[in-house]
Order: sequence, then structure tokens, then C-alpha cells
Amino acid sequence: MKVIYFIFLLIFLYPINSISEEFKFPNFDFNQPDFLCKEKWTKRGELDDRMYKFCMNQHDEGYTEALVIYNEYKSKEWIDDVAEFSLEKWTKRGNTDYNMFAFQLNKEKEAFLDLQYELKQNSLSQDIANKCKKKWYPQFSMIVYCTKN
Repeated sequence: MKVIYFIFLLIFLYPINSISEEFKFPNFDFNQPDFLCKEKWTKRGELDDRMYKFCMNQHDEGYTEALVIYNEYKSKEWIDDVAEFSLEKWTKRGNTDYNMFAFQLNKEKEAFLDLQYELKQNSLSQDIANKCKKKWYPQFSMIVYCTKN
């Protein structure tokens, strides 16, 4: 039984079509959150220093959280695809919202863990999971949603 489960997880959790051949986790670029925070917290030419500092802190914490998640799962086949998807989703005009990047990465990681649990508990059909994965990978949150609808 354990061998069948292992083979199933290996087949299901191995990416169908990897998005990236080699993803490199980005370095923190101060200029990106600086631009975003100044843009968001400048009104009529005046920067709200308190909110700017808060905003910059959120980006710093977000980047740190994303890096921790990435390092925790870097041995998993799917993490590069999820990280690249999350980074692309939250990078606009060349500026990454590191806080939302971390939010998205965490959301997809949690969905992956939920999916893994459902499969382990045999409360999810392999056919349904594979169908949803084929449509939504690397968005594990959408795969989970798809399996419930």
C-alpha cells in the first residue's frame, strides 16, 4: 500500500509541464518597494513618512517570508514553478510587491499541503486531481478549488 501511495504521489506531484527550466529566487531590490511605497504614500507631493516606513517594512518582511518558504521547499519539484508564477503575478512595470509575492507563495504552498493531505486520506479522486492539475498547475489553490467543484 505504501509503495502504491508513493508512486501515486510521485506521478501526481511531479509537474506536468514545468514553467521554468531554472528559476533563480530574486535578490531583494530596495528600489522596487521604494518606488511602490513612495507612489502609494505620496499625496499632493508630500510623502507620509510613517506610512512609507510601514510599507517598506511590509515589503522587507514579505521578502523574508517568501525566502523562508522557498528555502523550506526548495527540494520539491513544484516550488520553482510556484515561485515564478507568484513573482510574475505580483511584478508590475518591473516592480515586485514583495509582500504580495510572499502572500501568493504561502497561499500556493498551503494549497499544495491541503492537496497532499486529501490525496493521502483517499478523500480525493486521482482522476479529478489530475484533471485539475493539468488545467491549473502551478496554481495549487486553483487545483484545490477545482477538485471541490
